[in-house]
Amino acid sequence: MTRAGADAGAGSWEDAPVEAVRVVVTDLQASPERIALEDRVRRALAIYPGSTFRNLLLDWGIGKVRAIPGVAEVTPELSPGSVGGVVVTVRVTFGPGVDGPQPPSFPYLFQDADSLLKLKFRSAGMVYANHDAWYGDPQAFVGANPLADAPSGEGWGTSLEGYTELGIQGIGPIAPSVYAYGSLSYVLSGTVGQELFTDEPRGFGGIEDAFAGIVTGKTWEDGSRLVVNLTAGRQPFQIADGMLIRLGAGNGFERAALQLNPRNAADNLFMAEARFNTTRLQVFQLDPDENDEIDTRTIIDGLNLDAGLGTATQFGLTYLNVPRSTYGYYTATAIGTRAGLNVLDGRFYWLPTVEGASGPYAKTEFAYQWNDENSFAMRAWGGYGEAGYTFAGLPWRPTVSYRLSSFSGDDPATATYERWDPLLSGGTPEEWVQGLNHYKMFQDTNITASRFQARLRPAARWEVVPQFWLFTAAETNNLGGSLAQLASRPLGYEVNLTAKYFPSRSVYMQAGIAATFPRAGVIDAIPSRLDPWISASALVRVAY
Repeated sequence: MTRAGADAGAGSWEDAPVEAVRVVVTDLQASPERIALEDRVRRALAIYPGSTFRNLLLDWGIGKVRAIPGVAEVTPELSPGSVGGVVVTVRVTFGPGVDGPQPPSFPYLFQDADSLLKLKFRSAGMVYANHDAWYGDPQAFVGANPLADAPSGEGWGTSLEGYTELGIQGIGPIAPSVYAYGSLSYVLSGTVGQELFTDEPRGFGGIEDAFAGIVTGKTWEDGSRLVVNLTAGRQPFQIADGMLIRLGAGNGFERAALQLNPRNAADNLFMAEARFNTTRLQVFQLDPDENDEIDTRTIIDGLNLDAGLGTATQFGLTYLNVPRSTYGYYTATAIGTRAGLNVLDGRFYWLPTVEGASGPYAKTEFAYQWNDENSFAMRAWGGYGEAGYTFAGLPWRPTVSYRLSSFSGDDPATATYERWDPLLSGGTPEEWVQGLNHYKMFQDTNITASRFQARLRPAARWEVVPQFWLFTAAETNNLGGSLAQLASRPLGYEVNLTAKYFPSRSVYMQAGIAATFPRAGVIDAIPSRLDPWISASALVRVAY
């Protein structure tokens, strides 16, 4: 599975944490009646802070809200939260003489108070340009990659990417308080022009979603809630903010659309999930949908526990085991595989600030990996600490933060293999793409990265995110990476800027630019002259 592309599909919000839920009754003055109606809408919507966002469940909840007598119109809005999640706003208009659910319109095929059948439609186009990709010397970084038959390099290289996904989704009752749901879709993707690895025009089609599930639950008089979910099939999956698992599918190469990353669904996910109030337990087996050319046949079994979801203090604990994989671990004298890998991960979030108010936050996560089933023992570690502050009273309501992340590298002087296995890490530069350009050369292993970031909101539907990155290597031995041997530990630094526009729930626009500069560890390891890597991109995405 290639991770050379950042997830330019940001803004879809699928699997993002819900930071806040706002209900706005637009045509009633403040009164006990309005408070009661807002509470009824919240209970019908059944989306709560700390939950994982699903478009299908939002659409289902909207149907329940529309079924409330007197509701004339329901308008959902999605916007970015202060710490990388999504804020769900539902605007409700009441009208005299309205006495039940209104007829469905696109993309809904059928909708009532308990059931939903809708079209799933996603389509996006992107222009992506690089100047001096791979620091102008692609041979040094991807020359040994047999899939890089005509990589971008010195000068400008520009490509156009696009994809369209069409499918059908639904949810409905099969017994009292028991609901069945599912999704089936097909995605077509294509690329023309000079992209990072090739200039060959490509197109590809395949099944994306193909999953089903059963969900049930109970709410007690004191407000306690239990929800149980069983699901299986092709679908996305993410743990926390994606340090361990974020990318369930490979993109690029024969599948095209390397930067847009249209494919997110794993080949298969079996999961049993139970949530009681703010505590959630997930037991799962994940089979990622890897590119055929580099399929490692990886299977991941896991258990994930989250506590305090939606509250100021949140804890998480994850255990993973890989019973099967051909993904390689390399030393100077031996080859091992990922099969037998164990991962123990703990995390803590302190998020005391109410959405829209000023205040601090902090997040940390640490994981330990071990594997004793290879010809050499493996012991590796990785983690991060992040602290930030939201200045809600300042223009553009900035949230500024600093994150220090580090993932171990292999010390060739020891018998133990210490290089961190990045598993399915990825996402956006606000998640685990560490630098728009730098990530393509040095991914989430054998690296220490400092990230200085600001989230700026110049208007309600705009977000601007500038970042500055400083990268160093944990070890000069980088066998298994794009450069097998580094001259020293300083790797590079990057400045990037991403602008996002959310004209509606269904339309998303993004533009970005990045400049990445090599440092001594890379400059002195390559005999040729290296130039800064500059990239720019712009995309439009429509999703229903």
